[in-house]
Amino acid sequence: SVLDLVSFSSILYSVYPPLFLVLVVYALGGTVVSVKLGEPLVGLNFDQEKKEANFRYGLVRVRENSESIAFYGGGQNERETLRALLRSAVDNLGDILLTSRRLGFFTSYYRYLISLLPAAVIAPLYFKGDIEFGVINQSSSAFSHILGDVSLVVYEIGALAGFSAVIDRLGEF
Repeated sequence: SVLDLVSFSSILYSVYPPLFLVLVVYALGGTVVSVKLGEPLVGLNFDQEKKEANFRYGLVRVRENSESIAFYGGGQNERETLRALLRSAVDNLGDILLTSRRLGFFTSYYRYLISLLPAAVIAPLYFKGDIEFGVINQSSSAFSHILGDVSLVVYEIGALAGFSAVIDRLGEF
């Protein structure tokens, strides 16, 4: 993978060095933005784990103490407690979905620009007659290949945030 990255980087740099600089800036910028957009997901996923666990605990507690609850007439109180716990988990899930949607929109836009950006940077050279048309395709292919290798964080930030939340939750025990 490293050899692959180095070889395609040298191809891209030999075609047009400023395009390599555009790639580095684009990859770093995309990583920073995706980390900023995905950062709330760690806390939200952590809270979701906790809220779901609290709801499950409430259900088990009601099941185990159902006779006492019925005898003392606490059914309404327990129902309201469980509804509040469920509402909290559902509200947090809504926040997770909104944050994931924003992150998904950014990731889609980021992937879309990968196909346009190299051609936009190299096109002026083609129109001046400095390069042939095949060089545009070659540089575009190398650009997208390298960017696919270095954009792992951009593509997987949602999964990384979920994994981080689970690890944080397990660290509490």
